[in-house]
Amino acid sequence: MTDLLRDTLAERADGAEPPPLDLDAIVATGNRQISRRRALTVLGGAVATAAVTVGGATLIRPREPRPQPARPAPFTERRAATFALGNTIHYGADVIPVAPNRINAFVQTDAGFVFLDAGNNIHIADRAGVRGLGKGAWSLTADHSGSLVAWSEGFNDHYESVVYDVAAGRELVRTPVGNKIPPGASLAYGPEIVAIDGTTAYFGTLDGLYRWDIPTNKGELIADVSPIAVRTVVAGQLVYQQPLSQPLMGHTLKVGPTLTSGTRTTFSGQQAFLSPRATYLVTQPNDAQPGIQPVWADLQLFGVTAATGGSLPRTAYRGFRFGQWLDDTTFTAAGVQSGSRTQAVDLLTLNAETGAHTVVAPEFSTFTFSATAPRTTPFALPTGAPIYDLY
Repeated sequence: MTDLLRDTLAERADGAEPPPLDLDAIVATGNRQISRRRALTVLGGAVATAAVTVGGATLIRPREPRPQPARPAPFTERRAATFALGNTIHYGADVIPVAPNRINAFVQTDAGFVFLDAGNNIHIADRAGVRGLGKGAWSLTADHSGSLVAWSEGFNDHYESVVYDVAAGRELVRTPVGNKIPPGASLAYGPEIVAIDGTTAYFGTLDGLYRWDIPTNKGELIADVSPIAVRTVVAGQLVYQQPLSQPLMGHTLKVGPTLTSGTRTTFSGQQAFLSPRATYLVTQPNDAQPGIQPVWADLQLFGVTAATGGSLPRTAYRGFRFGQWLDDTTFTAAGVQSGSRTQAVDLLTLNAETGAHTVVAPEFSTFTFSATAPRTTPFALPTGAPIYDLY
């Protein structure tokens, strides 16, 4: 190279502005036109230095950070064929073994399943395996989505209300507020977790109904009622019994944003399950085999803000037990086949708007009960409570 050519190139280099460094274009071009090794070299060098030197000056061109897409939790999908049988959880086509534990009740969260074994000990089953929490409860409560589960834990002289984050693996709330047991008291109904509704929990305590803000771990007493007066809370709507002053579990229910307001309609039933946007309500009795047959002694479907469509397939099934809401119009239920000598049970999806139903797990179990108390079915559905024959 001649001195003239060298000087000319140097002069042009000094006067030129460096082109903007487009890393995405470099990588894309490299992937299409050059070898993988060379593409990685270009990208690595650019990211490591993020600078271009011209005439002794360094020009930094930082790349705008791009948010990484959130990885979905492994159990966010609510699958129709979800049930527990013995020591396995069936999650659609997936079967999750939890042996040697036998599942008495369970719920689903976005981060994994939480279940009670035969001794009412609490366990978690997720992609990492099965682990016990060293805690116990009679029932579990979870929201339609999210990673939170809640329970009421009993001690000698009090109960504690607990909210646990399955994804984080830690308790967010543990409080004895409202749950001191008076000396010599005989409790008709013990404290329970009424509901988790987003970031708010509702505790049915011995003193009344508490609304608890989970992020701040602070709550307030909102009604002096029995622990079971309010059945559930979804999308800010409370399902509560009439009259509220009744100490035992009534079977006339109302729905509203407060305990003194709401729809004029009354609904029949004991257990209550609102759809995710509180459009529909499913009720059923506590006793899976009531000795008498009042109007409310089976699964009932109501419209809260929308009229129900078709009826339940009662000619094919002599009774139902609620499973879970899959969306705001579709829920699952176990149906006991009419005329079945073996008491065979199908798992169904039912559309609250149209009445259409589909069998998703035919004859997956039987509607039989253990010989000794507590008398429960061989299967459990993701409601957080066992299916009892009370009498």
